[in-house]
Amino acid sequence: MKMRKMKKRNMKRIELILLGMLLFLLTTIILNISIALDLKIVSANIIKAPDKDNMSMKNQRQQVFLEAHFDLLQKQRLYDYSSSSSNHTESKEHDMKSIVSRNVSKPTPKLLRQAVGLAPKIQCHSPEKNVPWILDGTCMKDPHRSIFSSASYKRTCGLCGNGAEYLRELQEDIAKKFAKKCKELVVYGAALGSKYEQWMRSSNFLGDHSIKVVRRHGTCFFQFVTDVDHTGDLLSADGSQRLIVIDPSRMPYKNNRRNTKILKLNPGLLFPWADRVIWQDAKLLQSNHGNMPSPKGLPSDYLLHFNRTVGRYGVCSSYMGLPPDKASVGDSSTVSFKAHCDAIIASAEKRPTVSDDLETLRLQCQHYEEMHSNEALQSSQLFYNQHPLVDTAFIVYDMRNSTCRKFNGDFGCSWLSEIHCFSDRDQISFPHVLASSGLRLSPHMQVSGQEYRDRIYINEKQRPMLHIAKRGCHWYYRSFSRCVASSNTHIDEEMIKDNETPPTTTTTSTKPRVAVIVAGTLNRFIFDSALKNLIKPMKKRASVDYYVSLSTARMKAYRSDSGYTDRLQPDPTLPSSSVEDFVDIEEYIRTKIASLASSVGAVNLQKSIDIDSEPMLIARRERALQEHPDEDPDSRFPIIDNRNAAISQRTANANRNLLRLHLAIQSLWKTATNWEKEEGFKYDYVMFLRDDSLWLKEFDIRNLIAKGGDIFIPACDARDPPLQPSEINDHILVSRRDTADVFGNYYSELSKKDVKGCMKLLPDDLTKGGKRGCNSEMLLKWIVDERNITVTKLGQSKIPFQRSANVKLPDGSNVPCFHKFCQSRKHPLTFTNESNAIKICKQIDWKKVFEIK
Repeated sequence: MKMRKMKKRNMKRIELILLGMLLFLLTTIILNISIALDLKIVSANIIKAPDKDNMSMKNQRQQVFLEAHFDLLQKQRLYDYSSSSSNHTESKEHDMKSIVSRNVSKPTPKLLRQAVGLAPKIQCHSPEKNVPWILDGTCMKDPHRSIFSSASYKRTCGLCGNGAEYLRELQEDIAKKFAKKCKELVVYGAALGSKYEQWMRSSNFLGDHSIKVVRRHGTCFFQFVTDVDHTGDLLSADGSQRLIVIDPSRMPYKNNRRNTKILKLNPGLLFPWADRVIWQDAKLLQSNHGNMPSPKGLPSDYLLHFNRTVGRYGVCSSYMGLPPDKASVGDSSTVSFKAHCDAIIASAEKRPTVSDDLETLRLQCQHYEEMHSNEALQSSQLFYNQHPLVDTAFIVYDMRNSTCRKFNGDFGCSWLSEIHCFSDRDQISFPHVLASSGLRLSPHMQVSGQEYRDRIYINEKQRPMLHIAKRGCHWYYRSFSRCVASSNTHIDEEMIKDNETPPTTTTTSTKPRVAVIVAGTLNRFIFDSALKNLIKPMKKRASVDYYVSLSTARMKAYRSDSGYTDRLQPDPTLPSSSVEDFVDIEEYIRTKIASLASSVGAVNLQKSIDIDSEPMLIARRERALQEHPDEDPDSRFPIIDNRNAAISQRTANANRNLLRLHLAIQSLWKTATNWEKEEGFKYDYVMFLRDDSLWLKEFDIRNLIAKGGDIFIPACDARDPPLQPSEINDHILVSRRDTADVFGNYYSELSKKDVKGCMKLLPDDLTKGGKRGCNSEMLLKWIVDERNITVTKLGQSKIPFQRSANVKLPDGSNVPCFHKFCQSRKHPLTFTNESNAIKICKQIDWKKVFEIK
């Protein structure tokens, strides 16, 4: 009897289950029929609409279709969501309401297009796709959601469920120890594996970079490690990094790269109390140079870096743009999603550790390309046209307000959902998540050459949310932290002043530090010879930073009637610029300098140097107009030559060019000295060069180091015509650091002077009865003498360059010539066959060359 009753009860249960399944199936069929009928009606209405060529009518029809499709998609999403299993009924109802309120009410065209674009159901391909999703956020009042993910519409991110118990313990332990101490700033990374852990515990870890970091920020720098060697250490060898040991067996994935992403992409889960969070890959800290700073140019002042990126643009997060490097895009000439995919796949074919599943990587790339193939959608335009590719090794998060916490949480949750479903390469999924987020490029940044620039993405309320730093600032180019800075801003100066680091002498390197400062115009700029014959050989014996400022507008030359100065062109090795502000030339300069293991301190390319708003010059011009109302106010400063009206006007043009030159140098020098303060060091030597310096042979800095003196200049004592006793050559000047401020601030130095004091020292045959004053070389000697600066004159072979010009011929070809020629009696410069063919510009018959009648 008991057996019969049990069988009956089991049969009833089976019948109820079958009935439930049948009801579910019928409901699904009815809903799909409803959707099909609705779409058919919408389509019919669109087809019946009057066929006018008017663009607004087309837009209206498209809007009708999108709204209908959007509404149906929301029904399907809500139905899918309500059908999913959950142990939190109340949270589920709250989540459904949240979805409705966020996505259904008053949909914008942008959201409509995204909804339609994200409609297809996605099949996951990850080798660990069956691992349970442990980041349950349903116990939270407003959980983070994977709303920008194509992989799922159902995921939340939090530490609610049993699966996140270990991460909760980790979070609570970190908060207990560090929440009060490190609230202002957290910098963290992960080094899961013996390779990084052994290095962190070695004596070669970081060196003097970490000393400066700890001095500024204490030890709020964390590295998650697995402690595979069971050392039990809780600090890196240099004491800068707090080591947080995690148990890989309690993390969800077998692949540690996937586990790292959980730690990396949603910092609010582990550091919910922190105001500012920076993720920094452990690999960025690694250096092959022993006890020396990382050559990648990492910041030592992370708060300053935060203000230069997130703070400067008012965004919630900041990323570094992916550079046009072989490791990133292979041999492609453009930084595109396809090129990046191809490069990663090619690398994975050679090294299986690049990804945990090569086929998943291929399918993911194909999936995103197909998904964003509709050019009519805004998300596809962002994905394909703007190429929002980033290097995720350094991410800056602002967690100080609820808007940013919510955005960063949703963005990270969506990103993690993609990684759970697809490959473990987070840089592959980033452009898709951004394209699906509803953000768009700020309108004022939608200009030609946007791939070279900083990019700001805004939401539907025009609020800046996400920043991608210009790719030319990438750490591959060795100037990361100072490149992202806006040169000499008030904020920068105040923060550097407040956090100035005293000079340190902790490095084991004995190489001198050299700043190369170049100013002038792009039209006269000679770059290739400086790379080959100045920086490359000097790098063997010195640490070199390169600073350059170039005006792109053509300036009226001193001798504009010479026959060639109006036909000058930039170095033929420079690429032709495709954008108005020459930002592509800036990137080229940065990559070339970095290729020689040197760093760029600054690349300032501007239309012209603004001297007209400079206060000291304004005051001087006002006095000049009072004293000489009929003259050009610039005709008597700093050079005076009023022998006749034509010469006076020519001198005024020369003076403006000279003032622009020295104001540009002063701006670069300010950048250089700010860098000294920020990093706590002093340059040993500073080289001040003109834009038109052609280096004919390799420069050896040992020729200077072995000599005494404060500054080094070419002797130029075999020049034709010869130098006057009151002159010293000003084509190049190399200064020891103690006297470099005089020449770095030469503009201010001149502006404070009454140049008539120099003229009084000249003989009457030179002054022409007071009509002619000191030229630039006389002014330099006058200031040097007044400052009691010791001058060492070198033979031309010791500083093997000539000021030169590249002249564009009628057929488009280039001819170089020596614009200003210097030679010395002792240690003269000898010429190679190539340089011997170069003529002095003024000895060429330019009328004949250009067939001028």
